[in-house]
Amino acid sequence: MEANDECRALHTALIDAKAGYDKATEDSDKPALTALFRDMAALHNRHHAEIHSLLLTSGAKPYDRGSFMSTVHETVIGARAAIVGLDEHSLAAFASGEERIMERYDKAIAAAERTPAAEILRHQKGELANKVADMKRIANT
Repeated sequence: MEANDECRALHTALIDAKAGYDKATEDSDKPALTALFRDMAALHNRHHAEIHSLLLTSGAKPYDRGSFMSTVHETVIGARAAIVGLDEHSLAAFASGEERIMERYDKAIAAAERTPAAEILRHQKGELANKVADMKRIANT
């Protein structure tokens, strides 16, 4: 896959993840988790906007609707919140999803190697990796 295709796939994954965090923010009844979910939505939104700009600059047309996974994330999170609630132990599942996004970053970085986009993608992945480490730490306390 070429760089634009990998960036487009990552762009879509970020939209989908943000939709899930928006739903988690709505459904969370724990202030600390609500803040974490809101921060993750904001992080994904910022990263999405940066990648959107990279795609436009390279002449690619980004697709801003996400995929069917947006609906899946919203449904799963809504069901989990209704059945067992969202608590610190839920963060392990969120962290697992973020690790899949980091794999998308790896593919996009490899495809964009030796371009200015690669450094932006590496920086974004580093920010995400720090958040995932925080989630895992909280989940294991």
